[in-house]
Amino acid sequence: MKKMLKVLQTLAIALIMSVTLWGNPWMVSPAAAQFGCDTPYVPLLRENGWVIRMNVPDQEEAMDFYGNIMGLTCNPTFFSPDFWAEFYSEDDPDTSIGLSSNPYEPFEPKTVTTQIVPDLAAACINLKQNGVPITDSEYVGFGVCLASFQDFFGNELAYRQEKWNSPQEPEFLCERIIYEECSPGF
Repeated sequence: MKKMLKVLQTLAIALIMSVTLWGNPWMVSPAAAQFGCDTPYVPLLRENGWVIRMNVPDQEEAMDFYGNIMGLTCNPTFFSPDFWAEFYSEDDPDTSIGLSSNPYEPFEPKTVTTQIVPDLAAACINLKQNGVPITDSEYVGFGVCLASFQDFFGNELAYRQEKWNSPQEPEFLCERIIYEECSPGF
C-alpha cells in the first residue's frame, strides 16, 4: 500500500511539473531547440490571423516536411514535443499551420481552420446570436483559449484568442469567457 501511495505521489508531482512547464512558453523554448524548433525569432502573441490545425501521425516527420521541404519556420512559442508544433511563413507570420499529434491515441485525419480574434467573448456572442452553436471551448495552454463550432456544411472551425489585455492570468480569463459567453450550445 505504501509503495502504491509513493507511485501516486510521484505521478502527481510529475503531472504538476509538466503542466507548469508546458503552460509557460519561456520554459518550452529550450526543449523546442532540442527537438528542431530553435528559431531565434519568436512572433509576439497575435490579435489577428489564422491557424490551420492538421492532425499528423508522426510529429517529427511532419516537422521535417513543413520545415525543411516547405521552408516554413517553427514557432517555439507554440511548441510542445510530441503534441503540437506550429509553423509560419516569414512573409506572413500571422498565418500558421499547427501540427497536432497525439502518440497515445489512434491517428485520425482532421483539419480545423482557426481564426485568431482579439475578443473571443464577442466572437462567441456573435455566433450564438446568429444561430451557430459552440461545440466545445477550452483553455489549451500557452495563453490560448479556443471556441470550436461548425459552418452550415459541417466543416470544423474555431476562434482563438492569444493576446490578453489584462494583467490576470489567461487561463482564468479563458475559463470566465467559456462559462459566460463561449459555453457549448446556444
